[in-house]
Amino acid sequence: MSKGTQAICGKYVFVNPYTYVKDACVEFDTKIRDVKPCENPHAVGDSLVITHGLTSTHTHLGLYPIRTTLGYGLGLDDWVNTFAWPWEKFLLSNPEASYVTALAAIAEMLSSGITLFADMHFNEEYVLDAVLKVGIKADLSVAVMGGGISQDFSESLEANKELVNRIKRLGLPELVRARFGPCTPRLLSPPEFAEVVSVARKEGVGIHAHLAEVPEDEEYLRREWGLSLKEFIEYVDLGSTDTLVAHGVWVQNAIDVLAERGIKVSHPPRSNTLLRDGVAPITALIDAGVSVSLGIDVAPTYSVMDDAAFAIGLHYHGGSRALSAEDVLWMASVAGYRALGFGTGELVRGEPADLVVWELSNVLPEGKVSHIVTDLVMGGARVHRVIINGHEVYRDGSLTGVSKSELRSCKDKLASYLEAFLAS
Repeated sequence: MSKGTQAICGKYVFVNPYTYVKDACVEFDTKIRDVKPCENPHAVGDSLVITHGLTSTHTHLGLYPIRTTLGYGLGLDDWVNTFAWPWEKFLLSNPEASYVTALAAIAEMLSSGITLFADMHFNEEYVLDAVLKVGIKADLSVAVMGGGISQDFSESLEANKELVNRIKRLGLPELVRARFGPCTPRLLSPPEFAEVVSVARKEGVGIHAHLAEVPEDEEYLRREWGLSLKEFIEYVDLGSTDTLVAHGVWVQNAIDVLAERGIKVSHPPRSNTLLRDGVAPITALIDAGVSVSLGIDVAPTYSVMDDAAFAIGLHYHGGSRALSAEDVLWMASVAGYRALGFGTGELVRGEPADLVVWELSNVLPEGKVSHIVTDLVMGGARVHRVIINGHEVYRDGSLTGVSKSELRSCKDKLASYLEAFLAS
């Protein structure tokens, strides 16, 4: 190995969810240098597995403190009115709360192997501070609205422009990037939505939006604007710049245009189910050539592996084609990295050194590699180490860049903010 090169070895090194090297070592500095069999396989042990880092391509870190309310049995609109908007109004009045919220959420994400996430919310400059503090990769956008808690379209668009420019000035595209976040058609008129897409295209950045989460979205477009979902996509020129849309539960009649325009879909199966959105046509989207990755959105845990496990059961119904553990791990890693433009999401030479070292809770018999992937997805392993761009950011339950006392203080502050919110 050359000077500055490190190596981590495991019983199985997964180049991607379908390809592995047994008794292998990953050599890296800031990038992957090689994946090759170990010189002494007996020194590897049986419990360590190495994969590429995972992603959540649709997340609202600001809603982390109210994540368990998704289990209260409310539909999307009732939940938003009862919990999300009141908490978001509190955040807008107490923006510093977004920093401690983001830090707590990021700590949980790292503990499940997430090395890259896409976030859409408010106070994103505070989220950016948490990202830089920890060293996790992020794609950030402001929820641009003309309704809901933000009645001023121009103001929220300007906030997104400021975020894009701030992140460009940082000059750290290997760690953090920005895009524009036109929130959803029901909170943004088609002309306003089209303007956001146009601005993003001129700025040379992408779009992160909600699309067809509930049937009311298209009903609104037809009633108020005389547009089908397909016509809306064409009207706002969605896909004219790099585009990621979340949910896509009710896109059955627009799958062809999503594929034609290269629009990527982030699938958050637990939030879709808990908010009674419906079941997204994921296998149909994949079969049509649409890139589908996984997102946490707002869920009771901020572990994308919990969404991966949930997706296996959710999409094996009514005779539909099943998703395997390898399929959902691909969605949680390779598809996510490619959707956000941070690399191939595979452990191959020249790619960023984003690694997760897992410790299996059960050492399985020889020849059961598919069972090892299933164990990873189904919770049969714990994250031992997380490495991003060659730097260790997490080890055995602790963030390496944030002391335990600092994280504890952060969580105490978050509890105080929640107490103040409940008292308001």
